[in-house]
Amino acid sequence: MSWYSGTFYCGHEGYINIIGPLKNREKMREYKFSGLCPACCKEALLRSRSEQNAAARKAAARMELPSLEGSRKQVTWAETLRVEALTRLQAFIDNPRNIDLVVRRLTYEALTPIELDAAELPVIFQEIVQYLIHEKTKAAYWINNRFNKDLCNLEQLLPEYLEWKKWCRPEESAADPGFLSKDTIIAPHAPQHAGIVEIRGNDGEIMAIYEKNDRFRELIRDLDYEWNGSCWYRRLNACRGRFCDRAAELGNLLLKNGFTVSIADREAREQAISGNFLPEHKRWIGKSKKGSFFYIPISPNMPREITVNLKKIPTSNFHSGGIFLEPSHYEELEDFAEMYGFRFDPEARELLESYRLTLDSAPRVSPTPPKPTEDINNLHKILESSGAILDDLADSD
Repeated sequence: MSWYSGTFYCGHEGYINIIGPLKNREKMREYKFSGLCPACCKEALLRSRSEQNAAARKAAARMELPSLEGSRKQVTWAETLRVEALTRLQAFIDNPRNIDLVVRRLTYEALTPIELDAAELPVIFQEIVQYLIHEKTKAAYWINNRFNKDLCNLEQLLPEYLEWKKWCRPEESAADPGFLSKDTIIAPHAPQHAGIVEIRGNDGEIMAIYEKNDRFRELIRDLDYEWNGSCWYRRLNACRGRFCDRAAELGNLLLKNGFTVSIADREAREQAISGNFLPEHKRWIGKSKKGSFFYIPISPNMPREITVNLKKIPTSNFHSGGIFLEPSHYEELEDFAEMYGFRFDPEARELLESYRLTLDSAPRVSPTPPKPTEDINNLHKILESSGAILDDLADSD
């Protein structure tokens, strides 16, 4: 190992450490000093990344890509990775030879149980692109797949995409509904936007169908709706409430912002006007998907006081954007939930009651102290019982 001094290409002087055969060190020295010094190299790398990130943000805005979820650094990195991946994927799809390659894989390697006509694949692949754009909104997804140059083998994505398509049914949303019944339409006193927002669905999902509008998109995203390629939608469950309440809540918000809406459900329509609906409760304690733990997601807009007090509960552990807690301290968690307005979802409530029942049903016992160990040779008893000296211990004099 030897240190060599010299002047780098950028004009800065410095030292480099070179190891290896002596005959190669001079060539290595010339090569090292022909480049930038470490400080300039780092500065150039940061500048290059900044330019790439800026270009990616412009491209994402031009392509109307949804915002990514994650830390600030994750999102900045993932935005660049996503634009690059989608560009590569689109170039792959546009090449007919690649379509034929996928068809052969589907036919001969049986990577998926479905049978597709080659003529259908280009359209399906374009829908898969939309699926990736609107469903993969976690920055971690694009970071974890950054080494996959073709971004996900399309034939492996097909089953996942078809399951998603089956659930959200974009073809049903895109179907022409014809003229809306006038009995379902309500309008504000001073409409500010053209057209009618159609709100429909059931207790499993809610959909909002409307033309492209920046203000509408801003409002609908604030309510956590997602774009499936044809309409804005949300899955409904026990935590998010009934369709009637969610439709009334959305309709009420749109009416206050100057939109004309159509709601076929009469109860939801009346509640959208009167405001007499149950607002969606946002603070929930759930159960982790893996293991018997409580899980509380931490959002950026959650007050710091809540996060700090939640971390004070024993066994709390921050991971994957939320706090995991073991059920052993469910009483402290119940006090926390009551203090800050959190509710337990059905699975979390079942976990809590199950743990409480396990503790309550455990037998109550009073353990008996163990008996003292009996000395095997009982020497101390002999010495205590008589003052005589044992023959073996007596002096011979």
